[in-house]
Amino acid sequence: MNTLSGKQIAKWTIIVTSIFLILSVYFMGGGHGTYFFGKLFYPIPMMIAGVKGRITDLAMWLAIFQIPFYGFILHLVRHEKRKMIGLGILLIHIVLFFISMNIANGFN
Repeated sequence: MNTLSGKQIAKWTIIVTSIFLILSVYFMGGGHGTYFFGKLFYPIPMMIAGVKGRITDLAMWLAIFQIPFYGFILHLVRHEKRKMIGLGILLIHIVLFFISMNIANGFN
């Protein structure tokens, strides 16, 4: 299996993060749109927003570093269990998405 180097992972996670942030902010429409994509891509920051009642600086920084953190975890795992770790990250992310849909329900 051809694995990505650390620099390639950093490059791709920065690209993906930028695209997801732009999409999320675009669809939020300055507070008059939908927060669905924010909850989908960044569930933990949106849970913080739901608890605090606004999108805080901490939530923004977590959103910026969340996907690169996922890539960093996968980069550290250098054995056969990489696919299982990736699946685990995906499943945890999905569960967090459903939790954020309930906690951040004020952000619709």
